Amino acid sequence: MTGKTFLQYEISGELGRGGMGVVYLARDTRLDRPVALKFLPSHVKPSEHDLARFTQEAKAAAALNHPNVCTIYDIKEHDNLQFIVMEFVDGTTLRKKITGGPLPLSDVLTYGLQIADALQEAHGRGIVHRDIKADNIMVNVKNQVKVMDFGLAKLKGTLKLTRSSSTVGTLAYMAPEQIQGGEVDARSDIFSFGVVLFEMLTARTPFRGEHEAAMMYSILNEEPEPLQKFLPDAPPELLHVMNRALEKNPEDRYQGINEMAIDLRRVKKESSKVSRRSIPSMPAATSGMGIVPESPGQSDHETSRKTTTVTLNIPTVGKGTVLKWVVPAVVVAAGVIGYFTLFTGGEAESGGRIPVAVADFQNQTKEDDLNGLSGMLITSLEQSRRLSVMTRSRMFDVLKQLGKTEVGRIDESLGREICRQANVGALVVASVSKFDQLYIIDMKVLDPEKNEYLLTLKEEGEGKSSIPGMIDKLSEKTRLGLKEKAADIDASNQAVAEMTTPSMEAYQALFRGEEFINKLKFDSAAAEFRHAVAIDSTFAVAHYRLAYALEWSQSPGAEEAIGKAVRYVDRVPKKENYLIRAENALVNNDAELGLSIYKELQALYPEDKEANYLVGDYSFHKRDYRTAEAALRKVLSIDPTFSRAYQHLTWTYMFEKRFGEMRNVARLYAEKVPSQSAYLHLAESFLQEGMFDSALAVCRDAMNVIADDGEIRSFEGTVYLSRHQFDRAASLYRDMAESPAREPERVRYGLTGLVTEAIWAGKFREALRRQDRLIEFETEQKNSTLLATSLASRAYLTVALPGDTSEARTFLARALELKGYGDQFFHSALQAYYVASGDFDRSGEIATTTLIVTQPSGAQLNDALREYQNGNYGSAIRLFRAQTFLFHEELFKLAKSFAATDQPDSALATLSRLKNFYGGTFGFEFNRAFTDVKSEYLTGLIYEKTGDRKQAAEHYGSFLEIWKDADGDIPELVDGKKRLAALETR
Repeated sequence: MTGKTFLQYEISGELGRGGMGVVYLARDTRLDRPVALKFLPSHVKPSEHDLARFTQEAKAAAALNHPNVCTIYDIKEHDNLQFIVMEFVDGTTLRKKITGGPLPLSDVLTYGLQIADALQEAHGRGIVHRDIKADNIMVNVKNQVKVMDFGLAKLKGTLKLTRSSSTVGTLAYMAPEQIQGGEVDARSDIFSFGVVLFEMLTARTPFRGEHEAAMMYSILNEEPEPLQKFLPDAPPELLHVMNRALEKNPEDRYQGINEMAIDLRRVKKESSKVSRRSIPSMPAATSGMGIVPESPGQSDHETSRKTTTVTLNIPTVGKGTVLKWVVPAVVVAAGVIGYFTLFTGGEAESGGRIPVAVADFQNQTKEDDLNGLSGMLITSLEQSRRLSVMTRSRMFDVLKQLGKTEVGRIDESLGREICRQANVGALVVASVSKFDQLYIIDMKVLDPEKNEYLLTLKEEGEGKSSIPGMIDKLSEKTRLGLKEKAADIDASNQAVAEMTTPSMEAYQALFRGEEFINKLKFDSAAAEFRHAVAIDSTFAVAHYRLAYALEWSQSPGAEEAIGKAVRYVDRVPKKENYLIRAENALVNNDAELGLSIYKELQALYPEDKEANYLVGDYSFHKRDYRTAEAALRKVLSIDPTFSRAYQHLTWTYMFEKRFGEMRNVARLYAEKVPSQSAYLHLAESFLQEGMFDSALAVCRDAMNVIADDGEIRSFEGTVYLSRHQFDRAASLYRDMAESPAREPERVRYGLTGLVTEAIWAGKFREALRRQDRLIEFETEQKNSTLLATSLASRAYLTVALPGDTSEARTFLARALELKGYGDQFFHSALQAYYVASGDFDRSGEIATTTLIVTQPSGAQLNDALREYQNGNYGSAIRLFRAQTFLFHEELFKLAKSFAATDQPDSALATLSRLKNFYGGTFGFEFNRAFTDVKSEYLTGLIYEKTGDRKQAAEHYGSFLEIWKDADGDIPELVDGKKRLAALETR
């Protein structure tokens, strides 16, 4: 072949050969670049099977675009020879590197993490390599790994090429299930990857045998050679990685390559150091202050990080197999670092500032409106540029980490515990007493570690109205005593009454409202904030918190409340100024401005839970997943029990298709906060990768732990639908809908599930009748919000199924009458109706002004849907592909666009993504029910168009089998029957 020219490729020499082909170095004369050409070996007569497998390699690898995967440029045919044009990798195979002996651990981890990244990309697209070995991994001259040879890869959903296709590959690297001819999935690649890691570390494979039968016996029955035999000083975490990767039972192995990559990074990562700065030496006592003892100057103390393992046993998954979830729980001595510090790192201190905590005042007056003075002092001290003052919510977060969840008041004893845990060197304790109309505040600042007083202070005043001024004086003296410059104090001093309210009753209402916010009791919080603003209508912070509580409880009035807060925004504390301005921007549909303000707030208060959560929340909704991930991890390092952060972090990983990491976070969520939400997110993480039995096991466990919950039962039905077990799903939903107790939520989930089941099974007329039953039920319940969503959904379904458009408009009109009660799901259903009706102006208005939930419903996606509807498929493809995430309906339309523009390979690859996208529990989702079965029909059409009658017939047959009980007049069903009959008669 050397010296020959194929098309524009001039071959200059052979690079290597293997069982599935010979690779040559060539020059692309058109683009003037070196390439590698892979041909079938000359001694092999290309059968139809060989060509199919050869083409499959190209399709599998071409679907990948990753720096650690060898790039496939094209597949060509010339002189009856097929060849793949691919990237030329200037380097050597891992096999040759290992020939010289074991590799250094640093190199093993560097190469291993790159291989893991490549597999993550492949597995995320439904591609299993099936032949991971040292010969198929190259390292180029830049020390960059390239995973090669997807000749044995199996795309999910692709017809097996031979009866024995699951047992091909290099024996020493095969997973047990491969050898036994069982089902091969991503976990099989993980086993092979484990063998490669072992080989890099030891220059030998973990299982040995002089002949094929002996090797097979070793892999199936023997334990691998102990790594410690070759590496006596191997880190324990590395031993854990190897043992878990080489488990013989796939259920006991890593369930996703992301999990393994995380553990490998942990091996590589140096131990983090957490420093603590003690309080600087205090000056001698000054006028108005008590005696201040000497204390040493600043010093750093190292604290070690201790790692424990928590094992959560979940019910049996499969016969005799217990699914064990091992959750690393990180405890940092004398520091609030938490589990997620493993990922983020970080210091306990805050930019060199002195950390200070304020315990609740001891109220000796018996006047309830003085119970919130600690909050007022915190507000005053927060003006300091020298101090880093813990918020009360942060203090309660620390108490949660200490297992104290039912605390209502933080006394000195609890304050000391918080300081020890959170690495805080100054604790403020105070009491307020009263003699006639004379109010007295005694206050001390102490070092809880040394049990020494740093400051003792006292203020007196006539009448309750003097208390805010007394708080201001105590704050100023504390800042001076802790060595803040007088000029800085003068520059930032603002009277606490001016920043909040002069009314102690109004302030106490705010304080109580904040307590309810911490407990997520938004309705109770709103009542307290309303009381506060009724007393003082200029109390801007209370107006803001009222807007916040109303927004979270989805109650009307948030816009009016934030408008009043803005009117007095110049009088609020610095932090609340940012919060009010950001909330106002969001209420006025300027999400970019709102998010930028939150980021400024986060930069000023890097340890503040609320600031970090708000950045994470809104970054997630703006599809900036990297920013969201970092901020949400930070939140969970501050409060490992914060449900909303767990929810948004699992969604972030889901939308990035990082399912292993999604599962890790969901497991920790279920461990830390065993709730309905936690178990649903965990079950979803299994469903996303088609692990149906594991998802059902989580549902069963949840119902044992937190009772028989309606939403979890509904999710169980979703799993059955994903398996096309329609009768089983319908039976479950019917039991819920006809529950003797007639619990409204349970009935609601049952009726909604029955609608979804009917759509999925192709019983469209029945779906509309069932939706009418749901509307009747919501009418009986007199729930205007849910009735609005049900009516809007009926309008959408009537158009989409399709039905009578005039009837759809009737339901739409009824829905719009309740628009004022509509929530995010109402607007999602309304937008779906407008898209189905072709009214993209209205759907675009909703997408850009109303929806901030998990659906990727921005203006660009709306434009893509418009272009698709108008038949501009090229433009639609460009706009669809610009999205960071597509749901089922959008993926289906992207596939149809590829098919319409004669791009069958891209269409099939997109349909493969769709078929392996199992999730769909977030937001308004009939999409999957519509597209799952129809994708089989579309796949048949594409194969028939390309001349592959066998594949076309198989997919038509699958389509008709799933819809065997569907309405007989559905156009796709009628056409599918005709096409299959025609194929079978040829």
